[in-house]
Formats: sequence, C-alpha cells, structure tokens
Amino acid sequence: MAAALKPMERAALIVARGDADNTLRRTRGGFCSTKQPARVFTRRVMNWLYERALLDFDDPDCPAAATLTARGVAEADALVERSVERAGLA
Repeated sequence: MAAALKPMERAALIVARGDADNTLRRTRGGFCSTKQPARVFTRRVMNWLYERALLDFDDPDCPAAATLTARGVAEADALVERSVERAGLA
C-alpha cells in the first residue's frame, strides 16, 4: 500500500485540478496555476507526485509544465469530495 499523501502534495493536486487544463506551469519560483499564482510548489513536490504517477512533465529533464494524469485527477477529486464531506457541505 502506498504511503499517504503529504500536505503539500494534497495542496498541489487540488490547485492543479482547479486549473482549466489541470496543469501547473513552471515559473521563476516554482510551479503554479494560472488561476492561483500565489500558490507556488517546488520541484521537489512535483517530483513526489511524478514518482506516484499522479502527474506527468512535458519534459522530464527540464519541465515547463506538469499536467495531472487520469489517476491524479481522480485523486484530486477524491480529496475535494472528502473535504466537502468533513465540512458538512455535502
């Protein structure tokens, strides 16, 4: 069984899922969504998600974008659903 997602991994998945094309783009400070440029994630966090096959880089050696895989989209949707249930909004 895979280890539980770290808090930063969960946050990156949710932010990427909120983007129109499920992609985080590389900027000077790290990877961020075009909708939430204040939430920046390091290459290390992106590598953790890449190793779990939850996202894919456009170029593994020097990525400009990280896009969620089908598995990553499903995991992000599940995270949001669990959060909504815990908040009592469902």
